[in-house]
Amino acid sequence: TPVAVINGAAELALQPGANPATTQLQLQRIQRSAREMEQLIILLLALAKDPARLAAASKPVALDALLPQIVEDHQHLTAGKSLQLHLAPAPACLIHAPSGIVRAAVGNLLRNAIENSDSGCIDIALHADGTLVIRDPGHGMSPEQISEIYTRMARAGGGSGDSGIGLELISRLCEHFGWQLGLQSDPGRGTTAMLKFTSQLCRL
Repeated sequence: TPVAVINGAAELALQPGANPATTQLQLQRIQRSAREMEQLIILLLALAKDPARLAAASKPVALDALLPQIVEDHQHLTAGKSLQLHLAPAPACLIHAPSGIVRAAVGNLLRNAIENSDSGCIDIALHADGTLVIRDPGHGMSPEQISEIYTRMARAGGGSGDSGIGLELISRLCEHFGWQLGLQSDPGRGTTAMLKFTSQLCRL
């Protein structure tokens, strides 16, 4: 968890005789973990609010401009893997939502794709109708596993597995905003996550 990473990195950085390079590395780990924890907190706070209050706090967000930032923020997760992140040129797309929520939702889906892939290319594409598609070359899931995830999302209950828990949070968030989340997957052939934003103004 982010808290465990922060504690461990702090202990290593504070060890007597730690060289500057090691300290710098651990500080970077702490910074990344703090950002991850911030995103999780944003998601949980959003779920605790009434949808009407969330709508009132929404502002125009240029999704096509935000996506490159999100991809860059998650690039470090590919370290040690023969994995590339490819973001296709996106049409201009303006949606209405809190930018922190959008960043956390998209970042969570991208993190799931990276964590479940070892090599190849993760394709990220934004379509003109406001649908974001993240296609990974990872381990994939069977129809039964997909059904189980949808079942857990439907009842908003707990489940095992990092991806499932993350998808449950995103699914509940989508309900708040009227977004649509879809999954397609085959064992050994990767997973495709589709997040369709609503109340968007997209133009080519």
